[in-house]
Amino acid sequence: MRILHIKKLYLPALSIVAVVFLLLVLISISTYRNLDREKSMALHFLYRQGVTLLRSIEASARTGMKTLMWQEISLGNLMQETAKDTDIAYVYLVDGHEKIVHHSDPAKQGLRAPWSPNITRADQVVTRINKSVEGHEIYELAKLFSPMYEPSMIRHQNDMMTFGQRTPPHTHRGDTIILGMKMEALEDARRADIQHAFIMAAIIMILGSGALFFIFVIQNYYLVDKTLKQTKDYTRQVIASMANGLLSIDTEGKIASYNLLALELLGLKESEAKGQDLNAVVDFHATGIRKTITDCASVLEHEIHHQKKSGEVIPLALSTTPIQDETGTCQGAVIVLRDLSQIKKLEEKIKRSEKLAAIGELAAGVAHEIRNPLSSIRGFAQFFHHALKNKPQEQGYAETMVSEVDRINRVVTDLLTFARPMESEPAPTDVTELIEHTMRLVEADADSRKVQIQTKIADVSKLPMDANQMTQALLNLLLNALQAVDHGGQVEIGAELNADASYLHLWVKDNGSGIPSDQKLKIFEPFFTTREKGTGLGLAIVHKIVENHDGEIKIESPLAGSNKGCQFTIKIPTNIHNLRKRNETRNPSG
Repeated sequence: MRILHIKKLYLPALSIVAVVFLLLVLISISTYRNLDREKSMALHFLYRQGVTLLRSIEASARTGMKTLMWQEISLGNLMQETAKDTDIAYVYLVDGHEKIVHHSDPAKQGLRAPWSPNITRADQVVTRINKSVEGHEIYELAKLFSPMYEPSMIRHQNDMMTFGQRTPPHTHRGDTIILGMKMEALEDARRADIQHAFIMAAIIMILGSGALFFIFVIQNYYLVDKTLKQTKDYTRQVIASMANGLLSIDTEGKIASYNLLALELLGLKESEAKGQDLNAVVDFHATGIRKTITDCASVLEHEIHHQKKSGEVIPLALSTTPIQDETGTCQGAVIVLRDLSQIKKLEEKIKRSEKLAAIGELAAGVAHEIRNPLSSIRGFAQFFHHALKNKPQEQGYAETMVSEVDRINRVVTDLLTFARPMESEPAPTDVTELIEHTMRLVEADADSRKVQIQTKIADVSKLPMDANQMTQALLNLLLNALQAVDHGGQVEIGAELNADASYLHLWVKDNGSGIPSDQKLKIFEPFFTTREKGTGLGLAIVHKIVENHDGEIKIESPLAGSNKGCQFTIKIPTNIHNLRKRNETRNPSG
């Protein structure tokens, strides 16, 4: 994936390089073609100009030969005058023996000709490009020199010879005239074109390099911007995924950034969080945040109890560290909030366990010491009850002794049950059958009090639990409910699974007077009871059974939409393997 991204990233740069290369090729081809075309045109122009000059020389010679003043030297003078033109390098006449007869440079007259072209026709013009001694190119044209080819010219020459002229002009039909024309203008034009082509290529390369540089700058900016965005997104995800609440504030105490957990712990809405004064939510002086802003002093694990707008109070551990710039000036603070609710619950659970362990140890010792004398006292009380048949008053005293001893024995039995270590043995249990069995145990008591017991059981099939212990827990809750309702009251017992079937909910609900709010925290403590004949151990035993099943028990009183009533709800996990594993961990010796 990264390779594809790199290819996409460098595609514009490669495209520009390809365009620049293509333009350079096109400029090279265009320059070459222009140079070749200009050279062809220049050579054609030189050719026409050279042919015209050659014919002009022939015409001048022909005209001069018609006069009586024409001498052999006159042809050489004509060539010297012709060579004075800046565009003409030289002109000379070669005879059939390749000897220079006349030359624009008299010093070369009589020398062997450097070029002796093969010309077969009178109208034929032969050309070539030659290099001078100085290294310049010379365009040479050669043709037969025949100024006397007309018959009248021949007769005129004979007449001149008749009058006794001694030096007739040298004009044999085999002579060749050669004209050398300078090509410096063409070379200058070619050099100018080549320079122009190089300048254009340099401009294109500069523009291409600038475009490449611009693209690389844009790409680097894009990469930096993308990396920065990815870093910001990653940082935001890390902050959002933190197990603690995180806030940052400026020097005025206004919220600059946050994660959702921090807003949840403080009871704030996201729409109102940005820019809100945190001091209106959390006391800066009490928590030490003000000192962090003013003195750059850190605050670590300061415990506070924060009350949300809903009225809920949660314990929080607050840590504050200053945000400093390069000069050490405080620019704000970072606040970390840690929810201590679970820790407080564990602390309470540990305290309760320690308390129950001490009470249980004491209760076990006392129960054993009391049970033996109680058996003797009950036996003597029953003896007196039978022996005093004729004395009703004394018999009543004996009967009272028996009932009170039984009551003490029930307390001792509860003490032993509470003190005895409970090791649950979970097994698949039919929840419907367990509830119906528990109802049969209290059916007689309910009928005597005219109390109607209703059931509300969902399809929960068989679930893992210790049937004996759970029966005892539900029995204690039902007995408490029967005693809490008035004559003719109503009690409901039910069971259902939560949405993902990970927990089983069992509840017992009544329409009695309910439990006062100041007693809810003490209701599961041993020996706490509001009934005159209660032992205060029934709900403590229920709580212990629920803990053995790794569950929770909650109280709702009064009921929703009413000012009375009470509901106890037991929540236990449905995974038997995890439950057994937890029990083995809790009781390794078992």
